[in-house]
Amino acid sequence: MRFSLLVAATLTATLALPVAGSVAHAAPDGDRPTEARAGHVRPRSEAWEARVVALTNARRKAHGRKPLEAAACADKFAEPWTRHLARTRKLVHQDLGPMLKCPHTDAAGENIAFGFETPRALVSAWMHSPGHRANILSRDFHRIGLSGWRATNGQTYATQDFLG
Repeated sequence: MRFSLLVAATLTATLALPVAGSVAHAAPDGDRPTEARAGHVRPRSEAWEARVVALTNARRKAHGRKPLEAAACADKFAEPWTRHLARTRKLVHQDLGPMLKCPHTDAAGENIAFGFETPRALVSAWMHSPGHRANILSRDFHRIGLSGWRATNGQTYATQDFLG
């Protein structure tokens, strides 16, 4: 991967219960997401999202971790949040506390990103960022929700929500 073309930033937050979040973004021209007029956004394909989950699980397997299972409750948080990020063009985390209300959940985490067009580029960037990597490889997480949306400016936004 050519990091000369990418700018990545990581923010990780931890609460009393294991709740963590990380942010990655690409800015080929040095641009950062900015507040913009709300616009129409459209979802990436289910195949795009499934590929991100498959690549995430491949990385987990390579590091001796069990695969994450798709979770409707995690999707319930990832989907509207990614749509919100794409509409507002702001890269901020949602409150992860409500995720702890998902059945059998005592840990939650989140990775968010913008600017990565392919699932491989997205997962690679997350794996090269300590905070994102920690979420992906965490033994505390067993389930995942994933959402990808494209904003009117053409940028792809993605959210990975983890439950444990």
